[in-house]
Amino acid sequence: MSPPTVDEALATARDRSPFSNGTEGYAWMANWCGRCVHDAATRRDDWANGCPLLIVAITGKTPIEWLDGPRDEHGRYGLGDQYHCVMFRDEDNPGPDEPTPIPDPPGQLTLCPRDQFERPARMFADTKPVEVHA
Repeated sequence: MSPPTVDEALATARDRSPFSNGTEGYAWMANWCGRCVHDAATRRDDWANGCPLLIVAITGKTPIEWLDGPRDEHGRYGLGDQYHCVMFRDEDNPGPDEPTPIPDPPGQLTLCPRDQFERPARMFADTKPVEVHA
């Protein structure tokens, strides 16, 4: 799944700034864009092929592909986790370009085709193990 074009992202973006200051923006980008396959071109100084969602954010709009991240009971959030980008693909494990069908279980007979009941799915959370200090 590839991100939308800049024009498509601008057309659907929310008309509010995603970050209140540069510190929020840089912290979030370091956590998400700094390791995403869609913004790898920017890290190689190929600015013309960078992530279109980030370009939309720089114009002062919030892409709809950025879902609000977790908040505590007071509405506070971590700077690097303010949003969760649904287009995020880790550079070390980008996954397939398109969702792959769920295989039939071994030895299971299928009574009817499943294609019409399946839809493309996407995980919204990073699936890499995270080290936690207690």
